[in-house]
Amino acid sequence: MGVKIVKTEDAIGKRLAYDTTLVTRERAQVLYEKGTLITEAHVKNLKDSGVYYVYVYEEGDENLYYEWEISENVCKKVIDERFFEYKVAKQGAALIYSKVPGIVKVDREALKALNTSGIALLISRGSGTAVGSKELVAVVDSLPLFVEKEKFESLLKDLKIALSLQQFKYRLIGAVITGTEVYEGRKKDLYSEILDKKAEKYGWEIVCKEIVPDDEDQISNAVEKCLKAAEAVIVTGGMSVDATDRTPAGIKKSGAEIIAHGIPIKPTTMSLIAFKGEKPVFGISAGGIHYSELNSIDVIFTKLMTGWRPTKEEIALLGDGGLLPNFEPSSKLHLD
Repeated sequence: MGVKIVKTEDAIGKRLAYDTTLVTRERAQVLYEKGTLITEAHVKNLKDSGVYYVYVYEEGDENLYYEWEISENVCKKVIDERFFEYKVAKQGAALIYSKVPGIVKVDREALKALNTSGIALLISRGSGTAVGSKELVAVVDSLPLFVEKEKFESLLKDLKIALSLQQFKYRLIGAVITGTEVYEGRKKDLYSEILDKKAEKYGWEIVCKEIVPDDEDQISNAVEKCLKAAEAVIVTGGMSVDATDRTPAGIKKSGAEIIAHGIPIKPTTMSLIAFKGEKPVFGISAGGIHYSELNSIDVIFTKLMTGWRPTKEEIALLGDGGLLPNFEPSSKLHLD
């Protein structure tokens, strides 16, 4: 079956060959779906939304791929199906979801080959982004309503996998919650719930948790204890320059080698990367409580969980893109 373009009023009694769109200030949505049998009422609504010509089905040319076929076939070629699955959506789009947690990897050359074809686009989360399972990672959008079979199959033949994922090497983590006020019960432990949610999202298991005061010996002992059970440790709080903050000293005393204290991302700049042997020890400031949805755990610690051991140069370059979208400048300003 083929398609043809006709005046909207001439489409009465015919079926739409595509999804028509309604866009207002409040929303953008499908007005009528592909396959809708056009009536006089449809004609009025279509014209009210600015649609004076429509594509309708007709008997004829089978030598075409249509938008919904384009997006599905492109998905099959450009995603690593070990890690992703797709669902064909409306208006020639296909939504790509992660099957497992990990770090998104985008082959930029393969991406460029598709996105310069004029037939379809792959629009993804940034390479290096950490995702949990069942997260929307990318969208494939068809550009034309239809394309000639020979031209499209030629493109498909040359497409390569553009979207892959690096799974986490480690799964077992320890959590050391610091703060004398928390240890003494003066203040509620707010970090444990945040770490539980991060672990659930990324498929990790917290196998050790210690709450200790701002004392470098107790911090050191807690880190060492957790490292016996876990493959990596997160230490929270006490990372700034306040006189009470003893976390970096405690981590160092545990025997871990500190690679960096102060990471060029914001928020949670005063994070710390250290290793004891092959095991990462990661310190995050109390700012991760306020910025719980997106912080250095998501940006840095997730990469450490893949086995990444960064150089100082690699850490320095994290400043490119290090300003996260949830950072609130007012928190750093003295406002009258």
